[in-house]
Amino acid sequence: MSRISVVIPAYNEASDLPQTIQGIRDLSLDCEVIVVDDGSADDTKKIAERLADITVALPVNQGKGQALMEGWKRAEGTHIVMLDADLGRTSSEMAHLLPPLLTNEADLVIGMLPTHSSKKGFGLVKKRAQQYIAKRTGAFLTAPLSGQRAFHRRWLPSLLEENVQGFGVETQMLLHFLLRGAVVKEIPTLMAHRYTGKTISGFIHRFQQWIDIERALRGSNT
Repeated sequence: MSRISVVIPAYNEASDLPQTIQGIRDLSLDCEVIVVDDGSADDTKKIAERLADITVALPVNQGKGQALMEGWKRAEGTHIVMLDADLGRTSSEMAHLLPPLLTNEADLVIGMLPTHSSKKGFGLVKKRAQQYIAKRTGAFLTAPLSGQRAFHRRWLPSLLEENVQGFGVETQMLLHFLLRGAVVKEIPTLMAHRYTGKTISGFIHRFQQWIDIERALRGSNT
């Protein structure tokens, strides 16, 4: 199997990052694990330096999109996998994303999370993204906001030219691929995020996601 670069953007993820990396190691694949510490205030950087193959430390928080791009720049694998840092051992489910790439059935593979495990508060913005992407490209996607993805490195040069918008990176990526005629395939997985619940920090987090995704959609018209 080809070498896989797993890029994990992480912001204050010291509690979940060790198990997320372990889930990847459990697969015994030829992987390089790249963790991008996005200006964390906790021990994310120290944990990444101990457990990852490559650690990129950003001095200040720059957002998920920029963190991913910094990781992509250092990726050497023939295939790139994106994973969120809070998946824990369910990160091993990334294995299901690879077959469609290796058999050239798809250019971009997206991991769909079980409905009960996906993050709450995304209903309206997900519907907005679905409708916009369908209108622009003709493709309707079940999980347009999922951050669990895999693609061939030949897409990196053009992706790195994009002006990514924080949490809008997944939406921008989809438009980037689909408007260039790529085949996008969604795969069911058992990956599960940490549930933030109805806390103030959770609402702030989801509000920022909404803003970034809306910026990504509006920016795609220019």
